[in-house]
Amino acid sequence: MTDKTPLVSIIMPTYNCAGYLPEAINSVLAQTYDAHELIVIDDGSTDNTKSVLAPYMEKIQYIDLGRNEGLPIARNTGIHAARGEYFAFLDADDIWMPEKLEVTMEQFLKNPDVGMVYSKHINIDSKSQFREGKIRGKLPSGNIFLQLFFEQNFVICSSVVVRKDVFHATGLFDFDLVNCQDWDMWLRITFYYKVIGINTPLVKYRHSSKSLSKNRNNVLKYQQVVIDKIYTMFKDKENGISEKIYKKRLAAHYAKIGRHYMRIGDKTTAKENFRLSLKMDPINIRTLRYYLFHS
Repeated sequence: MTDKTPLVSIIMPTYNCAGYLPEAINSVLAQTYDAHELIVIDDGSTDNTKSVLAPYMEKIQYIDLGRNEGLPIARNTGIHAARGEYFAFLDADDIWMPEKLEVTMEQFLKNPDVGMVYSKHINIDSKSQFREGKIRGKLPSGNIFLQLFFEQNFVICSSVVVRKDVFHATGLFDFDLVNCQDWDMWLRITFYYKVIGINTPLVKYRHSSKSLSKNRNNVLKYQQVVIDKIYTMFKDKENGISEKIYKKRLAAHYAKIGRHYMRIGDKTTAKENFRLSLKMDPINIRTLRYYLFHS
């Protein structure tokens, strides 16, 4: 790499992930793109994180928050400490392919107007073995704001690299969001900037019982918070979200909540959410069938 090669700051929050940290850190150290710095933010870990990190201390920047502050504050702390022109995010239990940064930075250098690049992933289990799981076909690129708003979050955090100046327009991670703070951030970025989706898996994304995303009720709650927040933020802006789109999105969300409660046997809550969905989108045949026949 030359002196003009852009520096990438890699932001890695960790909370009681000592068992996975060596794989994550080693995957950074093995990158074919070597103009990078790794910032590890210890979010109040109570396991043996410090002893696991000891052999790496000369190769990383270590920040100890002292107590558990949550992912948004940990990531924002890393952003404030970063020196790079680009910021990458890597969760402490995920793993990068060796070419991850090189392939990503090639896209930025070819497309200087792009604000964010993300990629496909493969699923792994707690033992880092391949795990079957639903993988999106082709990742969307360009102006994907409305698509990302209307669909489930399809951007894996550990695949994302962002230009530093993007945060001047978007602001940082929302510390009021216990969950879905990454979806909220990608939505704000995609409103202001074009993005590129790389259709090559560059991340090994870990599924484990400790994952916050496994708390389904919590996820559903904060998904709705983000839907409401993003609508309010952009409803009056050019190319923003119309009331019609907002109502259809909210209807889809209520229907998803209804199907969740139906699966776990809570028919009363399921029916109430199907009712709320139909209030927003009364001609949705699928939801109407659930409301009448399945709940």
